[in-house]
Amino acid sequence: MKPIVLKIVVVFFLTLLTLGKGFSQKTSKIEIRKADYFRSDKNIRDGARRLIGNVRFWQDSTVMTCDSAYFMGDKNKFEAYGNVHLFKEGDATIDVKSKYLFYDGNKKMAHFRNNVVMRDTQVVLYTDSLDYDTRRDIGYYLNGAQIVDSATTLTSTIGHYYQNNSIVYFTDKVTVNHNQGEFQIYSDSMQYNTKSEVAYFYGPTEFYNDSNYMYAEFGWYNTTNNVAFFKKKAYFSNSEQNIQADSIYYDRDKEIGRAYSNVVATDTAQDLIVKGNYLEVLKNEDRFFVTDSALLIHIMQGDSLFMHADTLYAEMDTSGEHRIFRGYYHTKIYKSNFQAKTDSLVFSMADSIVRFYGSPILWAEENQITAAYIEGFVVDEKLDHFKLYNGGLIISKEDSLHFNQVKGVEMIGYLKNNQLSKIDVFKKSETIYFPVDEYGIMGVNKSTSSNITITLKNNKLNRLTYRKNYEGAMYPLEDLPPAELKVKGFEWHLLFRPKKPIEVFVWP
Repeated sequence: MKPIVLKIVVVFFLTLLTLGKGFSQKTSKIEIRKADYFRSDKNIRDGARRLIGNVRFWQDSTVMTCDSAYFMGDKNKFEAYGNVHLFKEGDATIDVKSKYLFYDGNKKMAHFRNNVVMRDTQVVLYTDSLDYDTRRDIGYYLNGAQIVDSATTLTSTIGHYYQNNSIVYFTDKVTVNHNQGEFQIYSDSMQYNTKSEVAYFYGPTEFYNDSNYMYAEFGWYNTTNNVAFFKKKAYFSNSEQNIQADSIYYDRDKEIGRAYSNVVATDTAQDLIVKGNYLEVLKNEDRFFVTDSALLIHIMQGDSLFMHADTLYAEMDTSGEHRIFRGYYHTKIYKSNFQAKTDSLVFSMADSIVRFYGSPILWAEENQITAAYIEGFVVDEKLDHFKLYNGGLIISKEDSLHFNQVKGVEMIGYLKNNQLSKIDVFKKSETIYFPVDEYGIMGVNKSTSSNITITLKNNKLNRLTYRKNYEGAMYPLEDLPPAELKVKGFEWHLLFRPKKPIEVFVWP
């Protein structure tokens, strides 16, 4: 709720409070100060006086005027009709009008009925029924009211004000409309503390403006610092994104938002879903991060990518035009035809390069790819090729005992239709592979070279082209001991490979 809305509430009920103080709790007699005509007759309303024309009552500096009235002096009460007007001497801010008023001077109760209008310099209250108990300092309406200033309209079926506790309650169809729809609030019930200036919402509450929607079933809003907290099915959405969580915190001035427990944030423009148990959004810096079971889901045509890390970050680069995604610690990726495990990664949308740090492992179909550092190049949301630095190794399984291996100081792997199709190996390289025919493995080919180009077909080694300093030979399997069938540093990381989306959280 914006301060202007709460200002309406405060002014309205402070006016009632001032009115209540005008009706002193000390029992005093109501005085007749003026009437054009009056008549006393025991047959008139149990002996009441009938007052007609410019009638004016007074009690404890409170003035009440009307066209006509029945005054029960012995009971210290009156009924007023036509152009009823109540105000306080010396205070122009108190102005209540209606067509009818029943006033009990002993109980200090004023009951306004029929076209009730209360004004001060800024706010107008419209209702057909308004009561105020000055003895307990409680004002209330039970049949609906509308509170209006120059910009905002607030309506509810029931309203109560407890002056001793500085609490205002609005219940049943509470509606706030600011600047003809600039924003709207619909609530089942609302409470406002006039001392702390904090508004509380109970029950289903909806917030609208031109671009945003918010829902919660409990929350509070501090009008002094523009900080809000919403919980119980908390939900926020706009044209490009939505967030749901057990609770949401928002600092409007600092443009900081935090979501807690069971967080699901969806970016419909980027086809991204972010999940976790803590999400923080810094709008003025255009960045966010999510942690505690963090998961990013990128929805693609016919497939989706799932990425987990201890913490996931997204922020704009220094140009302010391109977003950077970061995953820190225990990072894993699952896609039906591609998986990855790494300590950390960075993806820049400016160059569409994914950078894998900390002993990364990639899996492309049947191929395991490792290196000290890996760069993956994305084209049209697909991994197009990758570069391996400082000791790259690509392994594919031929059978339960034998593995095709390509090792090099630097390597580039190219993918076609999501399958590894070619590998260029630079500087010192080493290969071990097992050619097959219709009868099975024919032997083992071991070789070294400075530069090698390898082509694959159906994820299997198809052709090796040695470009410089070739040394190698074909051996029968039985001629080589098992230790010589694997390159130095060989490791088959079967346990680390995620086989379904949920396994991105598994870290053996």
